[in-house]
Amino acid sequence: MEIETPGFQPPDFLALRVLVVHDWITAWAGSERVLEQILKLFPQADLVVGVLDERGLPSNTVTERAKETWMRRIPLARGHHRWFLPMYPAAFASLDTRGYDLVISSAHAFAKCVRPSNGAPHLCYCHSPPRYLWDLQHDYQHESGLASAALSLAAPLLRRVDRASAQRVDLFVANSHHIADRIRRAYGRDASVVYPPVSAKPVAGSRAVRSDALLALGRLVPYKRVDLAIEVANALGERLIVAGDGPERARLEQLAGPTVSFEGDVSEARAGELMESCRAMMFCAEEDFGIAPVEANMHGLPVIAFGRGALRESMIDGVTCEFFDEPLVASLSAAVERSRGRHWDHEAIRANGDRFSAERFRTEFAQQVLNVLATRGAGVSSVDGPG
Repeated sequence: MEIETPGFQPPDFLALRVLVVHDWITAWAGSERVLEQILKLFPQADLVVGVLDERGLPSNTVTERAKETWMRRIPLARGHHRWFLPMYPAAFASLDTRGYDLVISSAHAFAKCVRPSNGAPHLCYCHSPPRYLWDLQHDYQHESGLASAALSLAAPLLRRVDRASAQRVDLFVANSHHIADRIRRAYGRDASVVYPPVSAKPVAGSRAVRSDALLALGRLVPYKRVDLAIEVANALGERLIVAGDGPERARLEQLAGPTVSFEGDVSEARAGELMESCRAMMFCAEEDFGIAPVEANMHGLPVIAFGRGALRESMIDGVTCEFFDEPLVASLSAAVERSRGRHWDHEAIRANGDRFSAERFRTEFAQQVLNVLATRGAGVSSVDGPG
C-alpha cells in the first residue's frame, strides 16, 4: 500500500480565523497527537474541548491553550467524562462560532455537533463514529454502572443526534479506510482518508540486541484481547512482556503463566527500549487505525496482528507483520510459529513505519482543508508558507 503525498508545501493558513474543537482531553493518546499536528498547521486557532482533566497529562502547548465548554462546571465531569456523554452534543452545539472562517472538529464522539456560523465550512477529522452507539456497543458493557445506565437510556436519542450532526459536516476526513467505511454505514456520508501521524519512541544509546521475548503493549482493556496473547504464551511456553495498565490487569495476572511478566505503565523511553529489544509485538485487537503496531515498525519490530480493521492498511503481510485471521488460540499460535521461521528485514520494517510521519499528515490534511475551503469560496493568504 502506498501513501500518496501531495507535491506542495502545506500552505500558510494564518489569515484564517479558525476554531478547533475536540471531544475531551483526559489522556494523551492517538487522537490528541492528531490534534497536536492540526494545531501546528493553525497556530492561531482557538481550541475548545468538552473537558480537560489535567491529572497525569503532560503540560504542552495543546493542554495549555485548551478552553473547556460549560461542561467544566459540572461536578465530576472532568474525572468521569463518560458519565455525562448525553450532555456533550448540547455543549458543543452551544459554542459561539461567530467570526470564524473555518471550523475543524476532531471527533470520536460529539465534537462534530458544533454549529458553524455565517456559512463557515466545517471539516471533521473523524477518529471513529461513537463505537458505543453504532457497531461496537458490546465493548462498553464493562463501563461503570452510572455510565452504562446513561448510555442505555440515551443511546436511541444520541444516535439520532449523532447522525443529524454528521449531515451538517461539509467534509469528513477519516483516519483509515476502515473508518471511512464505518462513516458510510453510520451516516451515509463519504470520507477522504488521511492516516494519523506516528512517531518513534525515544531510544537512548545504540540499538539493543533482540531477545526472544514477545511484547504486548497498550492499555489493558477487554477489546485489546491481551488475554488471548497470554493464553498463547502459556500454551507455547513463549516469554511475553506485558507493558501497560488498566482495568483488566488483575484478571490477566491471574491468567498468566510463569513465562509472562507485567511491567505496568512504562515511560516512552522504556517503550522504545522494549520495541528495540523484543522479537515481535503481539497485537490482538481490531483497531480503527492502530498506532502501536506502526510505532513498533518504526523500531524495526515485526507485529503478529489480528487481520481485521485498519491494520490491513498499515501493515504488509509477510514483510512487516504476520497476520492471524481468527481471535482464537489456535490461529494466533500458528502465526507465532510462522513468525519464528520467517526472516525479517528490520530496515524494511522501519521504512514502512516511516511512511506515517507527522510531516506527511500535515501536508495531506492541509490539502483537505484547501478542498473544504474551495467548496465555500474561502481563501488563504498563501500556498507557499511553512507547514
